[in-house]
Amino acid sequence: MKLLPSQINNKESKAFTLIEVLMTLVIIGILSAIALPNYFNQVQRAKQNEAVSTLAQIQNTLAAYIDEFNKIPTGWAELNDIAAIMTTNGPASLSTFGSINLPGDNYTVSRTDNGDNNSYFEFTAKPTSENTEIAKLNVMACIDLATGASDIKQGRKDSKNAISDADLVCKGGG
Repeated sequence: MKLLPSQINNKESKAFTLIEVLMTLVIIGILSAIALPNYFNQVQRAKQNEAVSTLAQIQNTLAAYIDEFNKIPTGWAELNDIAAIMTTNGPASLSTFGSINLPGDNYTVSRTDNGDNNSYFEFTAKPTSENTEIAKLNVMACIDLATGASDIKQGRKDSKNAISDADLVCKGGG
């Protein structure tokens, strides 16, 4: 049986046309171009907030250590008597305040040299990524155990430079 041209046009198609498939791919591509950068930015900010939380814990642990033992701690291992400072390999066990990697190896925490002031602690959490934009997302914290002053600052991608010790306001009770 031969179909007439009017019957061919009325016949329903059960497949997608090439134009429909291409338009779907274009829409998915546009949505991905908008959503993926925002997603990766939020992931990096979550990692930075984890470092902020850890530095706040370190500040609290230092203050509690002074209250409990009435002496200045000399390393990470002593702080475990109050609260464990967790690293990738478990609680920090160094007898000094050397560099430690936070869980997940996203940030490395180190204590800045305090000179002769044993009651002043300043810590920097640097991203382990070598990307210069991500390096701006560092975190710094300080606590002066003599005065009780403390501060935490976190870097932003849209700033010119990472946070530095000049941005902190607790040295000497400032």
